[in-house]
Amino acid sequence: MHDLPQADRFSEDRSDNPYWNESVWFSISKPEEKIHGFVQYYFRPNMGMLNGGPVLWDPSGTYQWNCLYYNWAHLQAMPAGAEKFNMTARNSLTVKVLEPLKSYAIGYDKDGVKMDLVWEAIGPVHELKTGDAGQQKTARFHIEHPGRMKGTIRIDEREIAIDCFSMRDTSFGPRDYEALASGGYFWGIAANSSFHAIAMGEGHEQKIIGGYIYKDGELSSLVSGTRKVVEFGKHGPRRVIFEATDKLGRSMTATGRLDDGLVFTGYTDHTVVWSLIEWDWDGVQHWGDNQEFCSLVRFRDIARGVIPAGH
Repeated sequence: MHDLPQADRFSEDRSDNPYWNESVWFSISKPEEKIHGFVQYYFRPNMGMLNGGPVLWDPSGTYQWNCLYYNWAHLQAMPAGAEKFNMTARNSLTVKVLEPLKSYAIGYDKDGVKMDLVWEAIGPVHELKTGDAGQQKTARFHIEHPGRMKGTIRIDEREIAIDCFSMRDTSFGPRDYEALASGGYFWGIAANSSFHAIAMGEGHEQKIIGGYIYKDGELSSLVSGTRKVVEFGKHGPRRVIFEATDKLGRSMTATGRLDDGLVFTGYTDHTVVWSLIEWDWDGVQHWGDNQEFCSLVRFRDIARGVIPAGH
């Protein structure tokens, strides 16, 4: 569908790299019940492969094998005629563009779990630009887009009403993580403002390499910033302070409190501690998430107690 904007379609100029990646992600949460999750999938078109699906958790289970639901399915064949936001995967996940850059329908029906969701934009698209060589290499094009997710999720006889702030992203480029560094991908959304950032580094303070501020109707990319981890939990950050400045000269400071999150090992070369996060930005509550990532080798040392989180 060449009439779709770039953020809603496959790239037409992909290379023949077998690791060329076309990714899609939507967040889902119900903060009052400490439920968090996502629908994420990515195509490897040069391999004819599709990975991904829905994942949902709360504090009752924070691993793939005991969370509320997990079907982030590997090694699905890329469906014939699939488009980036118009497809039905082997594991029943369906996605459809309702209005380009504005709304998307998400469906799922398998294993006694049914999802009927609609994502709608509440702010402009931000294209991530960064001087970080690693990020530039793995994502030639990468956008974040603040919105709201509404609908229902049924797990057996339990029905969960969803009406939450939700970030989506999509990207394309060759993605090979053999030399992945440590860091965090995080964001926060309220009714009239939002922000997003990527922090890279280990220890208690990391450098911001990209992101945006959206406030007072204006969106602007970040030019500098830091994330300081005030307290670590078992596997990742528990309390953080985020400070940044954008191209308009606006500065922000937000404090965030994270739950323990899901230990996500869906990727084969790195581990992510995926947490619901509540932010306070100028006295306004913003909900979001934090994806704390590091190599499998380093995370294994953290999980086994060889090194503490944040070492």
